[in-house]
Amino acid sequence: MGKIDHPKSSDGQSAIDSPRPNECVYDQCISIAGSIRADESDPAFCCIRAFIDNVCIGETHIFTPENTSEHRFEYRILARLPEPIAAPRPAVISIALLRDDENAAEKLGEVPVQLLPARLPERHYGEVVPPDQAKVLHRDDIYGSGPPVEQPSPEALDLVLAYLPPRSSIVDVGCGAGAYGPGLVSAGHKWLGLEVNDDCLEVLARRGLPFRKVNGAASRFPCVDREFDHAICIEVLEHIDEPDIFLKEIARVIRGRALFSVPNIEVLPYFKDWGVVPWHLLEAGHKNFFTRASLRELLNKYFGRVEVFSYGQHPLRTRDEIAVHVHLFAAAESFQAAFRT
Repeated sequence: MGKIDHPKSSDGQSAIDSPRPNECVYDQCISIAGSIRADESDPAFCCIRAFIDNVCIGETHIFTPENTSEHRFEYRILARLPEPIAAPRPAVISIALLRDDENAAEKLGEVPVQLLPARLPERHYGEVVPPDQAKVLHRDDIYGSGPPVEQPSPEALDLVLAYLPPRSSIVDVGCGAGAYGPGLVSAGHKWLGLEVNDDCLEVLARRGLPFRKVNGAASRFPCVDREFDHAICIEVLEHIDEPDIFLKEIARVIRGRALFSVPNIEVLPYFKDWGVVPWHLLEAGHKNFFTRASLRELLNKYFGRVEVFSYGQHPLRTRDEIAVHVHLFAAAESFQAAFRT
């Protein structure tokens, strides 16, 4: 690969260090940096402006001395287009120096880039943290819960269907909006949801799915002992204040298996190299965080046999190019089923 030259200022020195020539940048997040020679001028009386299509996208009046003997100074600008673009296009970023005692701007350099639309309104949190968000946000603004999900995770649904014996009666504990109900019913199972959240109960009614309301203040489910063949509990256990009471109830109302899915907290050390936390772990309502061992030990108190494995490959691999899974899946059998002779 040949050497890539940076844009030059009039004295032949580099003016723009980043972005690199033909680098892709988002229209709402353009990080520009470089250095200039200001001759004998006091940088306190200078301004550097960045332009695209003769439109100013950012400026700076504050500089960092790079080499004071040569009157060189570093600058940094976090820029954006005033109006978002709708489609990718090429553009040229130009840098100009303005002195307070002069009307004309001195062009220092330019660099071609590929502009990509950030499409923030289409992204999670895009409406919450746009570049012009001037409000100081607090924890409740960032760590929140989204609307109830009506569609299941295809991979989790496949696992649930694989581990449930055919034509079973299933209680879906903490069913939310009933994401797993239609798939289980279509597969020949008899499904019933248990839910405490009123918003979710309204969605269940609208969708025509069978459910029972759980009294949030009560420790007992509205079910008789061993009423159901099996139970599923998908991405719920991490939200429960008192998981022991909750699990004791699940064990009480089933005759066979209970299937659980929870976020896999074991992934954190593997993603630390990239400074990444999987999105689902930012959920505000998470009260419990599980490794395979802690999930197994908790379930072992209420079920006769417990096995735990991982699923849900994250698209980002570790520094060693190894895939990791962001969910744990536990298959637990009631004492009656586990030790049936």
